[in-house]
Amino acid sequence: MDTHVLHRFLGLFIGLSLFISACKKDNPDTNQGNSTQTPTDDRVALTNDSIFLYAKEIYYWNQNLPTYDVFNPRQYTSNADKLKNYEANLLSIAQYSTSKYDILTVNNTDYTKFSYIEDVSGNSGVTAGVRNLTNSVNLTGQGNDVGIYDIAAYGSDTDFKVFIRAVYPGSPAARSGLTRGASITKIDGETIGDDWDRDYSYISRLLGDPFSIRLEGQKLGGSSYSISLSKQTYNSSPVYKDTVLTINNKNIGYVAYARFSDEENSFDVLDNVFSDFATKNVEDLVIDLRYNGGGYVATAEHLANLIAPSGTTGVMFVEYYNQLMQEGKATILKNQRVRNSNGEIIGTDTYASYSYKPEATGNTVNFKKAGNLSNVKNIVFLVTNNTASASELLINSLRGLSSLNIKLVGTTTYGKPVGFFPVRLESVYDLYLPSFSSKNAKGEGDYYNGFKPGTDIPGKEMLDNLGQDLDSFSEYDFGDPKELYLAEALNQLGVTASTTSNGPLMNIRSKQSNNTAQNLMKNKRSSKEFKGMIETRVR
Repeated sequence: MDTHVLHRFLGLFIGLSLFISACKKDNPDTNQGNSTQTPTDDRVALTNDSIFLYAKEIYYWNQNLPTYDVFNPRQYTSNADKLKNYEANLLSIAQYSTSKYDILTVNNTDYTKFSYIEDVSGNSGVTAGVRNLTNSVNLTGQGNDVGIYDIAAYGSDTDFKVFIRAVYPGSPAARSGLTRGASITKIDGETIGDDWDRDYSYISRLLGDPFSIRLEGQKLGGSSYSISLSKQTYNSSPVYKDTVLTINNKNIGYVAYARFSDEENSFDVLDNVFSDFATKNVEDLVIDLRYNGGGYVATAEHLANLIAPSGTTGVMFVEYYNQLMQEGKATILKNQRVRNSNGEIIGTDTYASYSYKPEATGNTVNFKKAGNLSNVKNIVFLVTNNTASASELLINSLRGLSSLNIKLVGTTTYGKPVGFFPVRLESVYDLYLPSFSSKNAKGEGDYYNGFKPGTDIPGKEMLDNLGQDLDSFSEYDFGDPKELYLAEALNQLGVTASTTSNGPLMNIRSKQSNNTAQNLMKNKRSSKEFKGMIETRVR
């Protein structure tokens, strides 16, 4: 098999699900207790069977799952929306995960935290796509929206301000000159800022998937804007911003990284950023992962190798699969042919062909220095609850190096030490079942509760006296030393940037001590982007 082609295109662990083979009673481990699994031509029933049978063999907590008869996967067929049936099936599977790690409860409602299924048919079969064509950018850098990642709102119900948290590079919003820190005072002609209950309907429209929307407000620097944005497809860089800050004769490299996208979208961009850091003799880094939900393991590995000091060798991380996979008994993977990121079958191998033992090639990953940045000593990661999966893998891998001083600034990360590979079902859906956990060279892993800055890893938790995330007060662009997260990161690196200003910074600080101040967007934003850690290496 041409492994160069596979590495180039990041061929994913996906394939066409052969339902007849997947559901046959030819595996004694899988089919024990399968007396009710009868032949059917009901496509939803067959896919529900496949979801459960794949889980029985490749789910990280597969030993906790009951028999087919007890679980009864075909019970999830009543909804007219097929995807909702499959999601209900996954939620029931997740209830069996150890300590219910795969369950996320929000407002007394359970969701899967790790397991995931998406319709990729509208994305030409490319995995990790723009889910349901809503506003986000996928893992190949393709966007399909107006370009505003998220907004923040703070103040009181009758006196609040709305700011943009991030704008996707290359998007309609970016081309119109909008950036992080720009304020929004009108949406579709309606003034917002003095009646939260009324105004939130307009804010929700922006946070949804508008085909077109008109915004007014102020850009950074104070100039007013009035623009109409229309939903478009576009190519987006994964880097929001990079810069080198020279403070107190110290050169500090800063990069805000949006997602661990595929090689074609990420590698050259990251190489150029770190080449510039090397040219400018950077020794300390601030890596902004506040809105990075993860992506490809191979990209996290590449970034770790760009960061690692010269001469770094040894284990970066080790992947641990369930016992059935380690013993080579996950025979259902014979139905999954190797494909590239365009969904095209490559060669004749299936994913039953590879070893899933920890010591196997590809499962134990070693450092292999890349790029010319050679003397990094200190790294501060900026993190929030949206920092997940491959982002956490990067942090955990680098904290396994005794040569690096790692700190976090922000709030507790998402908590996803497990990864997966997509399984193609019906030639329409990609199923993601957490299948492996990872640990660094020191054996550190299992961070299911996330990394808490200043507790789990040294640094500073960025909450005000009311327990509000200081990222809500986002009136500065990425890379601006006056921005609260970055200012604290610089403090952690032993340098102090001037934060004196006649602008909004002092107003923000006064808001923090005002009991009427609140982060009005808390728990209001639904997740837009893919959260996951996708393994793509062929072993």
